[in-house]
Amino acid sequence: MVEIKTLPLKTICRESFSYIHTHLRSMVIFTVIHIVLLIVGFKFLDGWYDLCFLPWLIVYYLFCCFFFRFYFKKKPYLITPKLIGTLVPSMKIFTLSFLVITLLLLLPLIPLFLGIKTDWGSAYGNYLQHYMEEDTKMMDTITVFVLLLISPFIYFRPIMAWISSLIGRSGALKTAFARTKGNYWQMFALMTIFELLFIVLKFMGDALGINDWLLIIIGSPLMIYFNLILAQTYDYFFLEIE
Repeated sequence: MVEIKTLPLKTICRESFSYIHTHLRSMVIFTVIHIVLLIVGFKFLDGWYDLCFLPWLIVYYLFCCFFFRFYFKKKPYLITPKLIGTLVPSMKIFTLSFLVITLLLLLPLIPLFLGIKTDWGSAYGNYLQHYMEEDTKMMDTITVFVLLLISPFIYFRPIMAWISSLIGRSGALKTAFARTKGNYWQMFALMTIFELLFIVLKFMGDALGINDWLLIIIGSPLMIYFNLILAQTYDYFFLEIE
């Protein structure tokens, strides 16, 4: 039977920061590379609207693989057949996220099909059209909040399986969920804190008239720090497994 452990948030955050201090030069290099990648992906390219964004995603994925293998001291850091094994949990994470997001987008439309020929169905359709066109910020806020609520299930816990496969261990989601059981609120808190930080950076960038530059420059070290927290979390729950 797997021992249920409680994630110590303060300890994990403190040790992640300590790791940055101890490996400052490496973390600075990772941060600079991350900044360059974001500039290329979202300034030179047009993000998701550019056909060249797919190759960019592959490069970014390899960057993440390199980062975590570097943290766990698994050489070679990149040229290794173990990268192939990461495709299974990563595709599961992508599929799970896609299905959840699709469901969230479809939920408001369900009443339309239930009452398509009724007066209330027509009124609801008009209200929904007006709401989605005029109050997109509210829709975005609701979507982000719902995704945060389910993020421990579709991202935080599954990413443990991905890290495990990356360093040559089992990439089974069942194992990752079993070992991280009982830590929903800790994971939700971490995801919420970092999401709020990124939202604040986005808001400040728009207010200063520099668009996404603040998010790219300041958000990159935050993202590196968050990845360290994920690595430290994996250490905490899986360190004794060899």
